Amino acid sequence: MSTPCATLVDDGIVRGVLATVQCQTRAYAEGGYVALTTGSSVFQSALTALLTIYIALVGYRLLFAQGDARISDAPLIALKIGIILALVTSWATFQTMVFDLADRAPIEIAAIVSAPLQESGSGLAARPVDGLQAAYDEFSNTGAAYGRIAGPDAKGYSSPQAAAAETTAAASGVLFFMTAGVISASTLAIGVLTALGPIFIAFALMAVTRGLFMGWVRALAAVALVQLVAWLLVVLMLSVIDPWVATLNAQRLGQRLDPQTAMSAGALVFVFAFGQLALIIGAVVVAMGFRLPDLSARRDLRGPIGAPGQTPAAAGVIATPSRAERLAFDLQRDHAQAAARSRVAEAAVAAGAAPSRQISVRLDAARRLGETYRRNPATSRRSGAAR
Repeated sequence: MSTPCATLVDDGIVRGVLATVQCQTRAYAEGGYVALTTGSSVFQSALTALLTIYIALVGYRLLFAQGDARISDAPLIALKIGIILALVTSWATFQTMVFDLADRAPIEIAAIVSAPLQESGSGLAARPVDGLQAAYDEFSNTGAAYGRIAGPDAKGYSSPQAAAAETTAAASGVLFFMTAGVISASTLAIGVLTALGPIFIAFALMAVTRGLFMGWVRALAAVALVQLVAWLLVVLMLSVIDPWVATLNAQRLGQRLDPQTAMSAGALVFVFAFGQLALIIGAVVVAMGFRLPDLSARRDLRGPIGAPGQTPAAAGVIATPSRAERLAFDLQRDHAQAAARSRVAEAAVAAGAAPSRQISVRLDAARRLGETYRRNPATSRRSGAAR
């Protein structure tokens, strides 16, 4: 244990655990980050190789128009590489954007949300850490007092004093684990995840490994939300049990112990413990719903196709084809236009030749009709009689 953290050992179990874990976690996260990102570490060599492969793949896709790569994507690619390099090469940047966001932001948000309860004059909720220490000490001392009254031979719930001793002793343990235990565990998780952060941030480069980066972000968000809801419930619980703790303290000092009061106060602690469990599950579910937008997919979408007035959701959208696909479409269009022009020219020639053909056909028909008329005997006799 480092010297600054060692001075917190005799500061009470709740204060000592919270302060020591916070101190050691920050030192561990910074030390792990520095060990990964400085010197001739394996991570530096792997990161260099990964960046080289990534840039080569991007250049190949842009040069040969593979997939949906475009020149317009270059600024976005450069921005992504710059952010990753900034996060994996500077502890100050990483601390501000990752560690402080996950470790300090939940506490500050909880303080803002809980300000009305803390300013209401409640003794325990005004200073949550000191209030937790006072509540834990009171439940422990009350349990010990009821245990002395019940005697060493009391077992289980054989008497009201024994039941009160069991309840308050269990309440003190539950109070510690549901508050200082949960907060310390989430702080330790934040420290470990941030110490390994440069590895997972480098995974964001490749589409194949981006799922690992997303899992890391969700895990970090989950433990940060757990810390947030834990502090919120701590302040709410301290504001609720404050009068009960004051009553237990007055009864213990006045030697007027009431088992019913002790069991009711212990029951409140158990209720908040179940509430803490439900909030932890809810925080994990919320964190699992986090998604990063995929800017490389479905870009430059065309407008909706379909009937006028049709909504985009009903009409659907089509992604713009690549340069190779557009070239093939242009060649097909040129061939189609050339064929259409040929057909139009043939139709025009045919239309211009139609009148002369019709006149010749009519003259031929008239000539054949005259010859037929002359060759008919009946018509020949009628013409001779007429003469």
